[in-house]
Amino acid sequence: MIYPQTFASEVSKNIDAIGKYGCLAMCYLYCVGIRDNALEYIRILSDCMDKGILDKECTVLDARKFLQYVTGKNYDVIKEQFTDLKKVKCYPVRYVYNGRGHWVVVDGGKIVFNSLINSQCVTKGKPDTKENTRVIKLAR
Repeated sequence: MIYPQTFASEVSKNIDAIGKYGCLAMCYLYCVGIRDNALEYIRILSDCMDKGILDKECTVLDARKFLQYVTGKNYDVIKEQFTDLKKVKCYPVRYVYNGRGHWVVVDGGKIVFNSLINSQCVTKGKPDTKENTRVIKLAR
């Protein structure tokens, strides 16, 4: 059964944090194949915030736990340094500008997912590839 009013009420308490700080969590969702449904992203992130998998500011506390909860699969997530973004294969990369950061998904040197229409970190900044790229692989 669908309860849209309950859904709206539950999501409304988390929506501001999701809008401000949800970029890395959204990048993880994109990387594991959850794509093209903004409402689904919001539902998942709000649910994970309510369960303590993401904190109240929508920060990913444990990427492996987050991805396991969302997909039912075990992933290894490691921080890695890349000097050449063309070698990045559908991983979250942090861009920085003026002391701020924003996460996007890069594949083969190109941004393939950005949760914002316009991000100054991306348009005016640079990728922070010193241990701020997350490599996501299915655990063996």
